[in-house]
Amino acid sequence: MLYTANMRLRIASWNVRGMPRPADQLGLLADQHPDILLLQDVGPSAVRAIVNSHLWDHVADTWSLPHPPGTIIRRGGCLIAATGDWVLTPALPTPDLLLSNHSLAVTAVHAGSALTLLSCYAPTNTGPGRKERPRAFSALADWLSSAPCPVVLGMDANGPRVDHPDIEQNRWWTQEEALVLGAGTRTEDVLRLWYADHPAELKRWVRYYPNGPLADSYHRGRKGKYLRCRYDSIRVSPGIGVTDVRYLYEDAVRAGSDHALVVADIELP
Repeated sequence: MLYTANMRLRIASWNVRGMPRPADQLGLLADQHPDILLLQDVGPSAVRAIVNSHLWDHVADTWSLPHPPGTIIRRGGCLIAATGDWVLTPALPTPDLLLSNHSLAVTAVHAGSALTLLSCYAPTNTGPGRKERPRAFSALADWLSSAPCPVVLGMDANGPRVDHPDIEQNRWWTQEEALVLGAGTRTEDVLRLWYADHPAELKRWVRYYPNGPLADSYHRGRKGKYLRCRYDSIRVSPGIGVTDVRYLYEDAVRAGSDHALVVADIELP
């Protein structure tokens, strides 16, 4: 990829659901040619598959980090990978309330430019996660408020409950979600930024989905009776431009996940 005065980057974010079919999922990722990869729900076997694929030169993951004695490591983890042009520094501290393996932050450096990268997924809105969500989103908002800019965040937020075209009409599982996902927060949703520059495309989408979601990234409920949701997003600091965004839900499901692969082309100022 060529870099001009405004550096262009392709970002991919995806909850890979443990990567049960690594060949298919890596094939889909390779087809998108991302410069930076932000993955969630990554197990040790998925880490090995990504490293062995040699598709990305630099890989950081939560499984390779030292954990304090007695730490309970749950199934999933997070992973960040980058092409040879970008070098990843050691992991940055992330909020304890996001759980040690539910978030990973690094600094990526290239040609004098530095990015703070964060991959994370929030507790669910059912079971034990329901009690964890408010504190997790509050902690993430605090972390983002002091993180070095520019920031690129890839996230499975397990929310909002309703992703309305008018963000002021979003409905949340817990109000703390709005501290990260609502209007006026430290990072901006690349899809909403793209729609702001393409009002005709937004009007066309809203004609079919007047109450949202703005894209299809996860189906909540049972087969045959489900609701389309947009739980997955890429978010960026103000000043970062967005030239394209794609939500590849059907392709991602065929490859083995239950979440859309989100791909965004951005420009760094």
